[in-house]
Amino acid sequence: MLELFGEYVMNKTIFFKDTQSILFVCYGNTCRSPMAEGLAKKKVGKKVVIESAGMVSAFEGAQAEAIAVMQEFYEVDISSHRTRNIIDLDIVRFDWIIPLDSYVFEFLKLNFSQLGDRMVLWDIKDPFTQGLEMYKKCAKSIQEHIDQYLLLD
Repeated sequence: MLELFGEYVMNKTIFFKDTQSILFVCYGNTCRSPMAEGLAKKKVGKKVVIESAGMVSAFEGAQAEAIAVMQEFYEVDISSHRTRNIIDLDIVRFDWIIPLDSYVFEFLKLNFSQLGDRMVLWDIKDPFTQGLEMYKKCAKSIQEHIDQYLLLD
């Protein structure tokens, strides 16, 4: 179900048969977006290019809690993830860009106006510095969004 939230397009269904690439974007590319990248790749394999980036890249890789939750509960290994800054990517090459909160959405809208309706907001709470339980809740929310809004054929 497509939801409009102010000027945001939220929770739009994306069909993989029509999609070549997806970019997940969060604030630092250490928690939410690498978890989303890993979970989406697990679902579709190599059928679609799936990547992640952040507005800033203050750390070198995924947070330890994100790595632990992904391995223990989802059997997804993101331990080799390296953070990337959105400004270092050719963002317009992606079919879909999924900002993981409204702050990131607004940043992308302001700095990458050419993305237009290729952005779909997922409102996922940032677990950074909030403990392992918040990382579990975050991963669960991401998995639910992937199951509901990223559909194979």
